[in-house]
Amino acid sequence: MSPLYAASIILAVTGVDLTGKEGYLIKNNAGVHAVNTSATVPAIAVCLEGDVAAKQSSIAMLGALDGAVRVKSSGAIAKFDKICQAADGTLVTDAGAGARVQVGTALEAAAAGDLFQAILHTPVVLA
Repeated sequence: MSPLYAASIILAVTGVDLTGKEGYLIKNNAGVHAVNTSATVPAIAVCLEGDVAAKQSSIAMLGALDGAVRVKSSGAIAKFDKICQAADGTLVTDAGAGARVQVGTALEAAAAGDLFQAILHTPVVLA
């Protein structure tokens, strides 16, 4: 296993149930990993494989990934759209204005509720 891979995908003991939350953005709140519930406070990771509370979930650190991951859409997204955090841990097309956190680029089109391939980068806070 390469050092980059080892540092980008980790097992985290979560404080909440992440079952069924694959593709959702993750926050760190006082050492507890949970689904990110803010469109304007940067997430730290994306859930790759969720488990129940106090068990290990697989999460990928934003800005450390070398490749695409599947993320959850909360609206229509076109291929190659810039994508931003939504207030429920999902992703939306960058509106181009207002307070938002851009986290990557869609590699395929998606409808609300779809898992889709995206390249994620370190979150960028935009006004």
